[in-house]
Amino acid sequence: MADFRRLFYALALVALLAGLTVPASAQGTVAPFQCGNPTAVPPTVRAEGLTELVGDLTLQCTGGSPTAAGQVVPPVNITIVINTNLTSRLLSGSIWSEALLIIDEPHSAPNPTRPILNCGQPGVAPDSGPSGSNVCAIISTGNPAQTYDGTANGYGLTTGATFCGSAGAPAAGSYSCGRPNVFQGRIGTVSLAAQNNAISWLGVPLDPPGTTTNRTLRITNIRADANFLGVSGNPYAQNAVTMQISINGNTALELTQNTSQIVAFVQTSLSSKVSNSNFGFLQCVGENSSSAFSSGSIKTSVTYGSPSQTTGTVPVFAFQENFASAWKAKNIAMILSSTGSNPGNGTQSQTAAYWQYDGYPGGGSAATVNYPKDYNQNVPGAIYNTESGFMSPGAGVTLDSGSSDPTPNPPFGTDTAQSGSVSATTYFLQNGTGIANAGIANQGTRLQLSITGIPAGAYVMIPEAVYLTNSTGISGVAMLVNTDAAGSGAYSPLYTGTSASSAVSTYTPVPSSGLIVYEILFADPFSFETMSVNTVVAYQPNLNLNQPAPNSTAQAVGGYAPFYGTSAAHQPSSTLPIPRFVPGGGTAGNLFSLNKCACDLLFPFVSASSGYDTGIAIANTSQDNLGVSGGSAALQQSGTVTFWYYGTGNNGGTPPPSQTSNLVPAGQVLTYVLSSGGGAIGASASGLDNRANGFSGYVIAQAQFQYCHAYAFITAVGAGPLSQAVSEGYLGLILDNRAFNCVSSSYGLCRTTQSAENLVH
Repeated sequence: MADFRRLFYALALVALLAGLTVPASAQGTVAPFQCGNPTAVPPTVRAEGLTELVGDLTLQCTGGSPTAAGQVVPPVNITIVINTNLTSRLLSGSIWSEALLIIDEPHSAPNPTRPILNCGQPGVAPDSGPSGSNVCAIISTGNPAQTYDGTANGYGLTTGATFCGSAGAPAAGSYSCGRPNVFQGRIGTVSLAAQNNAISWLGVPLDPPGTTTNRTLRITNIRADANFLGVSGNPYAQNAVTMQISINGNTALELTQNTSQIVAFVQTSLSSKVSNSNFGFLQCVGENSSSAFSSGSIKTSVTYGSPSQTTGTVPVFAFQENFASAWKAKNIAMILSSTGSNPGNGTQSQTAAYWQYDGYPGGGSAATVNYPKDYNQNVPGAIYNTESGFMSPGAGVTLDSGSSDPTPNPPFGTDTAQSGSVSATTYFLQNGTGIANAGIANQGTRLQLSITGIPAGAYVMIPEAVYLTNSTGISGVAMLVNTDAAGSGAYSPLYTGTSASSAVSTYTPVPSSGLIVYEILFADPFSFETMSVNTVVAYQPNLNLNQPAPNSTAQAVGGYAPFYGTSAAHQPSSTLPIPRFVPGGGTAGNLFSLNKCACDLLFPFVSASSGYDTGIAIANTSQDNLGVSGGSAALQQSGTVTFWYYGTGNNGGTPPPSQTSNLVPAGQVLTYVLSSGGGAIGASASGLDNRANGFSGYVIAQAQFQYCHAYAFITAVGAGPLSQAVSEGYLGLILDNRAFNCVSSSYGLCRTTQSAENLVH
């Protein structure tokens, strides 16, 4: 009976316990710690580029059990690999990169009051632990939303102090103090340090967010060698830069979905060509000789409100964007207001979120060519459309004079999720491995023009600034800058003022190298733009020196700068500039040619033997009163006349060598007698001798002026007007006219490349 009672009580206890037990299916389960759904906003990048800034890769993480208060957040290693050379700038020690990992979007619209704090920030988030530089530890507060809140010297104690340096906490500046949210990458992988398509972040504290929040990982400042990938041969497809990510470490983390993501598309970005040529320049007709020269020397600065040429039109070389965002200023400061203490060159509309160059389109005298100090571009996810990436350097960095945040931050037009200006206290990027220089470009987009074959004695004048234009008018501006042979170097404009209208009207000679480089200070990322460079030809004729050198053609070819053909330029570098490009980019085109002023004459038969003599008269007809509105139709030219002899010399010998007359002014006539060399040019001597005495044959004469007519008369020596001796007179024959006859659709002679009068008789 007692045993039964004991069994009864035992069964009752079991029943009671069963009633109090929650079935397993009803208990709350912990979702696994997962990171997935990699996303990017892939820009179109330049196929000519070696350091193209690709889109950020973001990874969303959920689940897991957050680190308990007072415990060390588990570290992981994160590596990304792209399908081309990764060319982000090296900042220190040949391994530390400008590539950054940013966790939980500090200093942005989702977290406007959360400051940026990088691992290794001296005194507040030290990296002095056993793993070396850029490895930090974070002590959890128990709240996963606070793990990356940018608290300087934060320390996650369960009780007592919450900051290092307080009672019960480690000393300020000790390892494990601070809650950083920015981490600097190093090139290579864990197994292959020299791998140039990978970046790793080692020992990154990665706290599972649990169910109360989520976690965002952002990879930024990744630059890629787009030229290595090239352009797809399929017009309906584009080559792409792809990025893969892997995470491993001391926490149970699962990467879900596809870990490979397109972060950029590659497209040829630049077209360039000669858009207006001039093949009609004449050696004997000065071009801009009064405006461009002083005491016979070319001026270093000439003002042309509306450049022109005496003969024909101004040659022009044009650059064209192939996609709207191919051309960029160095930093967002260039785009902001042209007023204030750090003036840029434009305006941004809060309502339209649109960039506009000063008072344009439509014109405006207030247009500027300012080169302001950089502003920070430190809002994660903002798209600045500049050559610089994510940057927050503060003062005293190597590549910049010190930056501050723009107002508002981010500026209008850069952040689609903008909910007002961020207000977080800014901890500028700073550590012992150069992170302060992360994201900073050396210059804005530079366009280079190379002009070769400029004739000796001639010069090409180019503007010191050029407007960019789109379909509505002026949309931006670029400045002529001094550079090295590759088109690199600190910003050094030839024009040092701030007025765009003055800069575009100021012209300077092309340097002897023929290399011309313009840096873009303002461009519209939302329209296709063109940049047309006037190339004003200038020279003073010096026919005694045969200058400018005739029968020559200048060529021009355009591309990006700085440009490098070395393999090192395709690798990450601490010394080469950003951005940088491959050489070339187009085919050289004929820009202008300079022709000899010539009138080519044939005298079919002359004789100064067997009792006969020949007299020749050549008129320089470049002075007349025909043509437009009763004015002078011809440009006044002067030049010599050269005679070549073909036939039999004295006593059957060889013909005499050629000879050249003195200068024949416009409106004057050269007379010449073969037997005596006598004759005159007006009241002056002809300068011709009697070497043709005894010669019979034909003569070709070339006058160094464009318009001429000639007459020859053969007569018996000593015969008077009533003599029965045979005599004959005839017009000299103009041999050719290059401009009129030397084309396939015209008839006539084309024996030389000279340009002569439009007449054959």
